Order: sequence, then structure tokens, then C-alpha cells
Amino acid sequence: MGGDAESLIRSGRRALAIALAAALLPAFAAAAASTHSPRAARPLDHVIVVIMENKSYTEARRLPVISRLIASGTVFTNSYAVGHPSLPNYLALWAGSKFGVKNDDCPAPGSPYHSPNLGQACEAAGLTWRAYCESLPTPGDPTCGAGRHGYQRKHAPWTDFDNLNQKNARPFKDFAEDVAAGHVPNLVFLVPDQCNSGHDPCDASPLEQSDRWLGAHMDPIRRAAGPRGLIVLTWDEDDYSQLNRVLTVFAGPRVRPGFEHKGRITHYTLLRTICDCLGLPAMNEAAKAAPIDDVWLPPSHGKRH
Repeated sequence: MGGDAESLIRSGRRALAIALAAALLPAFAAAAASTHSPRAARPLDHVIVVIMENKSYTEARRLPVISRLIASGTVFTNSYAVGHPSLPNYLALWAGSKFGVKNDDCPAPGSPYHSPNLGQACEAAGLTWRAYCESLPTPGDPTCGAGRHGYQRKHAPWTDFDNLNQKNARPFKDFAEDVAAGHVPNLVFLVPDQCNSGHDPCDASPLEQSDRWLGAHMDPIRRAAGPRGLIVLTWDEDDYSQLNRVLTVFAGPRVRPGFEHKGRITHYTLLRTICDCLGLPAMNEAAKAAPIDDVWLPPSHGKRH
């Protein structure tokens, strides 16, 4: 065989090897990523979000029920709200923007909004959502408040949007009924009243009252999350004592137990994570937030049996 022919053969072999390496490289990279950085299986079946009120990271994490939840899941040691007072933080968690709101006025300044949000995104994707609110008089009620220590619309951001089904805002008793019937929505927001959220001093200190409330409802919350669900516990804002550093905890079968996530996160990061876990497009500022990728157990832990 002539030298030219041999050279052509060698060149062809090199080209084939390069092409095969290029084709296989993405698969190898994906395998390595899944080995070293497991993420939540997407979509999860349920995300249950519980928002408490006006306590700093240090205050909240020492309570008995909350301490047990931290031990069973992942605690975020560098978690921050995005403003004061309550309403801007709830809007950020629901829609990825504060919409220029700087107070708790009812209705929210500039509302109703037509921006993308969790409720609208769930409905567009064919998923279900409900917000269960203590002391809410009737489903979808637009009232600003129900008594001094009762329901407050500033803690219910879905009421400020015109592109979702307002009837998905339900009185809190419907939560237990839906869990018992096996009709848990894909996305659940649980909204305690002013006494049970830690906002007001009522029968006990606000912290003790909120911890007791969580203890009373933790079993149905865990049942609602199920084998492929995520529980998110967070606070809307701190008490102005720690630069708006708040406690955030993830719990559920897919979450690393006893783990501390030390990177900085905000309410926008939480919204991004909720969207990721439900397979929804992230919206507004949440679309710019980095995903949380170090708190998940390997996917095999989340498989149905």
C-alpha cells in the first residue's frame, strides 16, 4: 500500500475518533454531574410552602418543633428576605418581584397585577394549586382582614393578581379535608393567622404559639408532601435585628437530612427552586437566581415503589 493511502487511512481513523469523543462527551459530563451534584427529580408531585412571620434566624431555629424539622432536613444558614414590611416579601415569593410595593396597603399599590406568578404558571401547565388561609371567611374572599388577630390579605399575594383562579384561596379547614381525601394540589401555600404565624402575642409568646401550631399540623403537612414532595418552611422577614436574615428549612424524602446549606439565598432563590421542582418556568427576578443544587438526595431515594 502506498504512503498516500496509508496517510489517508490514518487521517480517517483520527477523524472518526474525534467524532466519537465529541458525541460521547456530553453523556460523560451528564453522568459526572448526576454523580456529584444530585438535584431534585423534576417535577416533584407536591411542594408545600409554610410562611411564618417576623422572626430572625436565631430566634426561630431554637424552638422544639422547628429544631426537629431542621434535624430531619436541610437548613439554610444564610437566607434573607428581600424587604420590609410583609407584603413585598410575599409578592417576591409568589411572583419574583416586589412590584415597587413598600408597604402593606390593601389592595396592593398598582394591583391587580397581570405578571407571571406561581398560580398562573400552575394553571398554564395543567397543575393544581391551593392556598389555605386561617380565618379566610370564604373561598376567594377579597377581604383585607378578618379581625385583629385573624387572616390578613397582605399575607396572601395571589389576591393581587387577575390572571389566576381566586377560588383556589381556601379556608384553612379545607387543607385537612383535602389531605384526608387524597386530593392534595401540586402546590400548596399554608397561611397561619396573626396569632399562629408568630406575628402577634395571643395565648402565648408569638414564637411558642407558632411552634405549637407547626407541631399540631406537621403530620398532615408531611402526608400532603408524600414520597415525592418538598416542604418549605420560611419566614417573610426578620424583626429588624439581623439584616433580614431569616430561617429557611427544606424537608421531605428527597432532601438531605442534617445538612447545612451555607450559600446565600433569598426569596427569589426559593421561588426559582419551587418552579424547578414543579417543572414551571421561573419568573421575574427568580429567573435570574442560581438554582439550589446541593441539598438533594440521589434520585433513587425519590422513586415510587
